[in-house]
Amino acid sequence: MGSNKINWIVGEVIYKLGEEAQYAYLLTDGEVEIISKNGTKVGFINKNEVFGEQSIILNTKRTVTAIARLKSTAVAIPKINLINDYKNSPFLIQAVLRSTYVRLTNLSSTLKDDLKSLE
Repeated sequence: MGSNKINWIVGEVIYKLGEEAQYAYLLTDGEVEIISKNGTKVGFINKNEVFGEQSIILNTKRTVTAIARLKSTAVAIPKINLINDYKNSPFLIQAVLRSTYVRLTNLSSTLKDDLKSLE
């Protein structure tokens, strides 16, 4: 997989909203918190989960901020490696991943609009 081990201390910012995605990460220890544009905690990444891949697959800037909630270790997966693995995967897998990411992005936008209408 051509990757490197990386460590973060508690509270360390892994990436910020709006940044170009250079790596995805496989968390091997610790916990990462995902923060939305408005500062809302929207999720947690736990051991053996991958994060940061959506922006690479969809070729977008980061849509959230990721912060180490605990002392954490991950395998950094370079963008080019992830893109190559994605392109070399069966077409069905590519289609499933891409449509899932697009649906999640659309759902996020729909939820924001729905919440604004309640104000």
